[in-house]
Amino acid sequence: MLMKRIGSLVALVVLFFLAQWTLIGCASISPKEGGTTFSETALRGSFSGFEDVLIPSDISVDRKKSQVYSAGKVKVGLLTFKGRVEPDSLADFFQNNLPRNGWKLMTSLKDRDHTLIFLKDDRVCVITISETWFTSVCEVRVGLVEKGAEPSKGTTTR
Repeated sequence: MLMKRIGSLVALVVLFFLAQWTLIGCASISPKEGGTTFSETALRGSFSGFEDVLIPSDISVDRKKSQVYSAGKVKVGLLTFKGRVEPDSLADFFQNNLPRNGWKLMTSLKDRDHTLIFLKDDRVCVITISETWFTSVCEVRVGLVEKGAEPSKGTTTR
């Protein structure tokens, strides 16, 4: 009889702590009045490799799969990042932050992966975000665009 009471008491205490942990976790991500939403504040960024492409600080560079070169005054190449971040959050981060640095979103594709294509002056930035078992992989490619390579209005491309 005493063992049943102790077992019930332990189960009740565990449930209480789980409920508290869940409520505290949910309260920390809910937006406050006049504040910002979770997706806007969840990822902080820094510049890494390319001087005008903000990278979330929650992902780290994979140096073995990255190459950056100088092309005149700008840097071009591939930076590969990995981290335990939701792919949708990464895509939102880039869509919100790159335009602040002068990049124009040309297209955004989502199927199993995310593909974002940005254009700025004479450069293109292609961001691919994919998900593996426990991490997300983010590839940021920046390259030069040849002047006049963009099709003019009214023309078709094949």
